[in-house]
Amino acid sequence: MAEKGEHWGTRLGFIFAILGAMIGSGNIWRFPRMMAMYGGGAFLIPYSIALFTVAIPLLIAEGIIGRETGKSTVLGFSKFAGKKYAWLGVWVAWVNIAIMFYYAVVNGWALAYFVKGLTGLYASYAPGKGLETWNAFISGWQPLLFTILVWIFTWYVMAKGVKGIEKVATFMVPSLLVFLALVAIRAILMPGSEVALNYMFKFDVSKLSNAEAWLQAYSQVLWSTGAGWGIFLTYTSYFRKNDDINLNAHITGFGDTSGALLGGLAVITTVAVTAPLIGMDPFKVYAEGNVGLTFIWLTELFPKIPLGFLIGTLFYLALFFAAFTSQIAITDVFVKNINDFGVPRKKAATYAAVTGLICGIPAAISINWLNNQDWAWGVGLLVSSVVISFIMLKTGLERNREIANRGSDIKIGKWWDILIGYVTPLSIIIVMLWWIKQSISWYPETWWKPTEIYSTGTVLFQWALAMVVIYLVTNKVLMPKIEAKLAEEGS
Repeated sequence: MAEKGEHWGTRLGFIFAILGAMIGSGNIWRFPRMMAMYGGGAFLIPYSIALFTVAIPLLIAEGIIGRETGKSTVLGFSKFAGKKYAWLGVWVAWVNIAIMFYYAVVNGWALAYFVKGLTGLYASYAPGKGLETWNAFISGWQPLLFTILVWIFTWYVMAKGVKGIEKVATFMVPSLLVFLALVAIRAILMPGSEVALNYMFKFDVSKLSNAEAWLQAYSQVLWSTGAGWGIFLTYTSYFRKNDDINLNAHITGFGDTSGALLGGLAVITTVAVTAPLIGMDPFKVYAEGNVGLTFIWLTELFPKIPLGFLIGTLFYLALFFAAFTSQIAITDVFVKNINDFGVPRKKAATYAAVTGLICGIPAAISINWLNNQDWAWGVGLLVSSVVISFIMLKTGLERNREIANRGSDIKIGKWWDILIGYVTPLSIIIVMLWWIKQSISWYPETWWKPTEIYSTGTVLFQWALAMVVIYLVTNKVLMPKIEAKLAEEGS
């Protein structure tokens, strides 16, 4: 039986933990790029609309299931909606697990580049050094070594339970925000920073006619806030009966956005004031992609800043803290689901760490495999979000709204019913179809091939395989255990 009395120690502890879960690497390396490429401050308009119409309604929905059942996704869906929906809970868990395998590798990259900072990598500039360092790093043994270290750290925190998560988040989240602020302040104090600041906070309404800006904003909100992933569901399963769902969902959404803005301020300003010093157009740097921007160009730009060796080192430490607190949350979806079936927390943490390390080896030794998995399961998260909306609709929107309002300082009205039942899933489906259309345009002749890294074929093949296996395993293996747990708890 899952440990009785596993609850957050304080509300602040939960807030730090959930903000740590949501403020991940995407806030630091993807949000700044999207903001820079889609109109600066204008990007915040569709982003904010997406936050209110999709992310916050989904977070509230997850909180309803988590607090009401005290379980993670598998038993949570079974208790809340009925055992026939258990397989959908397994799907949500599986998507997190698939991401967990390769996300630990990305954690390792950040940790490695922090260590490189300590050895003086960001103290001097040489043309091409960033690309040379990255190629040597990614093709060697270091990614696997640092992935192993990340899993050791993750296991230790997971084995300590909710209190361990809370302690780590309470230290790491404020620290990463301070480090990002220091990077931003250092860049702002340099000549030319006013151009970047004006661009970031100038609202060019004409940009709102760009449909792609809206689609990217909705995508960024879904991936950044973690809405629909099952993380908020799992973390709220540690709530007490009347802990506030609605206010915490709003704090999570606004807090994640604040973290993204701080990341944007640090990265956009740093690139804007330093790229011209090495003869580069800042917009070409932003367009280099997440890895290109973060692990290649920034390593060449930090040496152009006074005290750049220190600023660069702090930046990668902040990136590691952001990624690690997200890694903990993703892993906890796995651990909590196992724990729900009676496996002791420490043993469940060991299962997760060993499985994660073994299954993460391909991503550690092949960046193409990592990119493929990020594509397949990053889009798969959108399916999970639709699943959450479906569960809300199936179990009664008014009833679920009443559950959410119990003990909440902010009362949600019928607007939430309309959003979570109809607007939210429709918005997500549109975004998902757009990404599939994009994928087909990348591979016009071979879009159907499962062997292409970013093809539609690889997504559909992996989803279909996962769904078949999940359905069979749920009904043939897990169902007796689910029925036994439901009977034991009188559900």
